[in-house]
Amino acid sequence: MSFRNRILFLYDIDGTLVKLDGGRLVYQKVLSETLRKDISLEHIDWLGTTDVEVIHKILCDNGFAGKQLVTKMFEVFEKASELFREMIEKNPEKLRALPYAKETTEWTYKNYYNCLLTGNIRKIAYMKLSPFGMDKYFPVGAFGDEKKSRTKLVPIAIKRSMKHYNTSFDEFFIIGDSHRDTITARENGIRSIIVTTGKMSKEELEKFAPDFLIDSLSELPKIVAQFTDSPSPIPYTPDSPHKQH
Repeated sequence: MSFRNRILFLYDIDGTLVKLDGGRLVYQKVLSETLRKDISLEHIDWLGTTDVEVIHKILCDNGFAGKQLVTKMFEVFEKASELFREMIEKNPEKLRALPYAKETTEWTYKNYYNCLLTGNIRKIAYMKLSPFGMDKYFPVGAFGDEKKSRTKLVPIAIKRSMKHYNTSFDEFFIIGDSHRDTITARENGIRSIIVTTGKMSKEELEKFAPDFLIDSLSELPKIVAQFTDSPSPIPYTPDSPHKQH
């Protein structure tokens, strides 16, 4: 059995691996129908948060509490899942993989260990990855319908990964695209690798001092090589097509 470096990569999805046009409108529609009033989400800073954090706040602001709030929240998630699936099936062009996303996730999965760390609820997370065949590279994860705080998802993700892969880890990296990914990593005492493919500019991201700030996921192997004595071969060549899948 070949040596496998015990590095766990905790991947964000939106802005890091894929982009979906119109996702916010799905939740807006579901909430409007559920609350029977017009709900606008344009003012919500959703970047790097969890779905449960956002939906929980909106439902609380509209008078829900206790068991009723929990019931209503899962009702929203179930309806949203159905609409997301319908939208992706009918308008596949709205969902696109970011450059090198599939190559990178396949590489880290085959040579190290992968885990999802996403604000998406579980069903929607895999809906976004499966059209590009990336779902199979993430057999484990922590999701946005489990904790309001993204920071608190990290211990869950690590514990599940240790159990699933039946190993401990020597190094951890959160791979994301927002300031909250950097904050989450720092609060958990692990390193962050932030890619500038999301909504924040490089200058905005620099202010939060991530451990590594990159313009493309293709730069990941160079970073990983600093932390292992036997780095895996870099899967990209200088003339690799910088394409979307």
